[in-house]
This record gives sequence, C-alpha cells and structure tokens, in this order.
Amino acid sequence: MFRRSFLAGLAGAAALASAARAQQAPAPAAGGAAAPAAPAAPAAPAAPLVLKPGAKRIAIASSILPTESMIEGNNGDPGMNAFLAELKAQGLVPGQDVAIERHSGAQWNTVRRLQGNRWNALGVTIAATKPDVLFTTSSFVARGAATNPDTAPQTVVVLGDAAGTGLITNMAKPGANMTGVSGSAGAAREGMKIDLLKEAVPAAMRVAYLMKSQAISPTPWAQAQLAAARAQRQGVTVAPAFVDDLLDDAGLDATAYLRAILEAQRAGAQGLVVAEMLDLSEFTAMLGSYALAAKLPAIGSTRDFVVNGGLASYGANYNDMYKSAAQLVARIVKGEKAGDIAVVQAQPELVISQRNARHLGVTLPPAFVAKAKEVIM
Repeated sequence: MFRRSFLAGLAGAAALASAARAQQAPAPAAGGAAAPAAPAAPAAPAAPLVLKPGAKRIAIASSILPTESMIEGNNGDPGMNAFLAELKAQGLVPGQDVAIERHSGAQWNTVRRLQGNRWNALGVTIAATKPDVLFTTSSFVARGAATNPDTAPQTVVVLGDAAGTGLITNMAKPGANMTGVSGSAGAAREGMKIDLLKEAVPAAMRVAYLMKSQAISPTPWAQAQLAAARAQRQGVTVAPAFVDDLLDDAGLDATAYLRAILEAQRAGAQGLVVAEMLDLSEFTAMLGSYALAAKLPAIGSTRDFVVNGGLASYGANYNDMYKSAAQLVARIVKGEKAGDIAVVQAQPELVISQRNARHLGVTLPPAFVAKAKEVIM
C-alpha cells in the first residue's frame, strides 16, 4: 500500500509487510485447489445531498440546450459545465446551498417562426415560479421574465450584445432586477473582425459579410453598415451576404447557408466575415466547414468556427462568460441586487488556425500570428 509520506522506524515497515501478507492468496490445501478469495465488500452508496435551511432557488433557462445538457461533467454543455463548476468555487454547491431548476426552449428550435414568442412565454412561466435568481442565455427568456416588474426575478443574462438587444441600456447600473455578461462590443468589434481578416489576407479587397437580412436583424445590419463604412475608408469593399431560413419549419435549411457563401464567392469575395448573431452562432461549426470548402478565408466569433474550418475567430470565450455569470449569480445569492451590479464586458480573444491557412493556401503574417491567444497547428 502506497502512502504520501513514509512511516518512521521498524513499526512502519512492519505495518507495510503485514498489509502485504494480508493481500496474498492463501496457500493451497493439501491435495486440493486454493481456497476461494473472500468477495469484496460492496462500495458504500454516496450520501444524498441535502438542501441546507434557507437554500436559494436558481432557475437556469436556455433557448437552445435541452435540460439534460445543463449539467456538470463530461456529458454536459461546456458553458453550463463552467457555470456550475464556478458556482461551487463561489461556495454554492448545487443540491446543498442552492437548488437548481432547469428550463429549456429547445423543443421550438425546429419551428423557427415560433421561437421568439415561445421563449418569451417561457420566461413568463419561470417568473411565475418565483425563483430567487434566474440565469439565462436568451434575451427572449429574460424579456419575458421581466414582463411584470413587480414579480420579475433577479436575473443574470449572457448576451452577445447586451446594449444592442435593448434589454440593458445602462451597462454600469442596469437596474430593473437585471445584469449580465455581454460578449460583443457592437459595431467596433465587427469592424475589428474585418480589419483582422484584411491583416491576415492583405490581398482580400472584397469581403462578404454573412448575416440574416436587415428586416429580420436590424441591429446587426446597422453594425454591419458601420463596420463596412470603416473598412471602405481603408479601401476594402464589404458586401452583405444574406441568409434566411426562417420559413423552414422543418428545421435548419443548411443549403441556404451554403448557398449564401457560394454566391458570395461567385460575386468575387476574397474573404468572409460571419456576423455575431444568435442565428449564426448556433451553427458556427457548419459555417466554418462551408467556408473552408468554398476556399474562402473566413473570420467568425467563436473558437468552434476555427476548429471546423474557419481561418480565425475574434470574440469572447464563452466558457469564461459562463464563469463570470456564475460569479454574478453568487453575488446575488449572497445579498446584492442584480440591477446594482455592472454588466461584465467579456474581452475578445483571437484564435487562428495554421492548418486551415495551409489548406486555403494562405501564409499568415508573423505579426498577425503573434496577436493570437491560441494558434491551432
């Protein structure tokens, strides 16, 4: 038996020897087989978790994830995993210090014209249960929960662009029982993505900007216009590449996304920027693979985009955003008001792929590579 420290003297040596002898098989009986070993004692069951008196109720709501993914462990969503692990780090053990209640709007993902209204209604339903804190990754759920200011729960929301949604207007003191974590910085961030793509591929003078139509997503469209105007001052032409699958009630029309990318390529695009939008971030892996297949150097907002074919990504680390959200939830559980806590602005990271660059025939400038938080070889 191994120990972390060695027991002093002969007494320690004798104890180890005794333990070794106890583990040896008994000698065979005269003329017979060895006596069977005694069966191992069954492991004691783990003690069930018991909620402490005064434990708070935390409602977790996602518009995308099923409830079975909102767990800690290898089978859980990485972001939710990070959230729950950080709750523990903050001294709030689920099942003891806090009760976790999970809610999902994933059943409406395949009927896209119903999504917004159903997610909003989910927020109303959650608020009616009067949780102590609501943590959600959906602006629709958060807006629904805040419908009645008198019953709105203390809410922490993770958003791509908190200011752009109009859900939070004062980042320093949000008020209205709500705070959160914002991943985007709006048009400035989108403009930086165009700048980075141009730095990575200096020959790219015409860039396609992939997004939903302006009628469906007016905020990203406004950001795209500002980013395009900034790029055009530097001699880069930015043309929108619109994609729309909202009428496809059977689910994602993958061909619509591929068609938009191929049409941009045929129109002469030498690079692709994927807008930071919920509808696109849901399918970031697919878009990365499509961009690689179309031989278009592309930059998105998440690491998954790069892993699956994109040249680069520039955006917040979503696991870190979930971790920050857990810290905000812990502050509220311990007595602070959500509306008094400043929104956390997540800092962007640059991730690049030399592997995809080689496949695209692109040689990345050393100065560009040096800016990256991670380089996938």
